[in-house]
Amino acid sequence: MPLKYLFVSNDTRGGSSVSQRQLARRLAERGHTVEILAATVESRVARPLYDRQVDLSTRLRTSSLRPALLALQRPLGRRIRRIATPDHPTWVCAIPENGFRSLRRRFEPDVVVAASIDRVSWRRLRAQLQAASIPSVLYLRESAAKGHLTVTGAPPDLLLANAESLAREARSAGFACTVVPSIVELDRSRTETTRTKVVLVNPIEMLGGDRVWAIARARPDIPFVLRESNIMSESDHAQIDRELPRHPNVVVEPFTTDPSEIYRDARILLVPHRVDNRPRVILEAQSNGIPIVATDFPGLVEAVGAGGVVVSNGAADDAWVEAVSTLWDDERRYEELVQAAVGHASRDEVVPDRILDRFETLVERLLRDAADPRLTNRR
Repeated sequence: MPLKYLFVSNDTRGGSSVSQRQLARRLAERGHTVEILAATVESRVARPLYDRQVDLSTRLRTSSLRPALLALQRPLGRRIRRIATPDHPTWVCAIPENGFRSLRRRFEPDVVVAASIDRVSWRRLRAQLQAASIPSVLYLRESAAKGHLTVTGAPPDLLLANAESLAREARSAGFACTVVPSIVELDRSRTETTRTKVVLVNPIEMLGGDRVWAIARARPDIPFVLRESNIMSESDHAQIDRELPRHPNVVVEPFTTDPSEIYRDARILLVPHRVDNRPRVILEAQSNGIPIVATDFPGLVEAVGAGGVVVSNGAADDAWVEAVSTLWDDERRYEELVQAAVGHASRDEVVPDRILDRFETLVERLLRDAADPRLTNRR
């Protein structure tokens, strides 16, 4: 049954956005009408002004001035424009919750799905959806997004998570949550790897990029590749540039939109994150039979499965060196993990068509349970 989906987020970059666009494209291929609205990264005036006004109106929550401040905020950053993005085009504006008003008049969505969205944007978008009786879906893709439930206090009509660890945390906080893994189209990332390097993607401090230096220093015989991302800041690049001259066995390669390039020489994928998430790169690497060395956060443990090893987030550098060295030096252990990685990447729950079936079923059930007249009229 064709529906009109609107996806809303605060970014057009990163793995979450890629998964969202691949989901949107596949829904469109099944006959649904799909639009995406995201925050542009180019806002230099509207966004900072809006953030300051939000902060002021929050501090003046009980003041008689607050309604006037809120009225001033609504027009900011609402102008939308459509840009070409891989897999599916995207509407962008400075403030998604304000741009939603414009796009809603054009599009009239049956359901709105929010993912990778900040707390203010979600709270204000959720209020608009409730006022318009439009069903809402919140798709948890990052651990920090749990704050939309426990801090913001704005639960959606349907709560999804891309990892069982996220769903468990939501359930423990009293919210029903269903796991729907992110879509990762593995055909794009498959390659014949030379298995000659340790690869780390997006080497920023939050994702443990700085941990590579101690490993590289302890193992000067191992070549390391740091693959840049499109979300790295100038300070991220500067920090890497300071370290590179002291580590001749480390090279930096530029951001690419072709995931197969990332794994062409990988023997090991290093994922030393300092935050709990479920990055696409783990599944992509494992589909090429590349074992993982990752931090032992619940989402990463779940994503790695038997196809790699995990190291405690609080462990000393020696533990990371040992984990990488074992996979590099012990050929028998390495081959065991290669086979385990391939098997883990082949499990039914990550097959895109199965994910899409589950997503469609849950959304259609949501609309039926809400007795939505738009759905009823199409039967």
